[in-house]
Amino acid sequence: MDKETMLKEIEEKLKVVNKGILKPEDFDDSQKEEIEDYHKMLTSRNDISAMEQTAILDELSKLRK
Repeated sequence: MDKETMLKEIEEKLKVVNKGILKPEDFDDSQKEEIEDYHKMLTSRNDISAMEQTAILDELSKLRK
């Protein structure tokens, strides 16, 4: 799966209001594995708490260029 699709699905799963906050061009290709890990974790779960959402978005923002 490509980086763009994973980031879009992460936004949807986290119910991000500001669509486009996770732009694929803001992330190096070398970080694809980390993005994939977050994607797998989120898609495997039904419920994500508000605290978890915030923490995941914080971690993803640290990966940006």
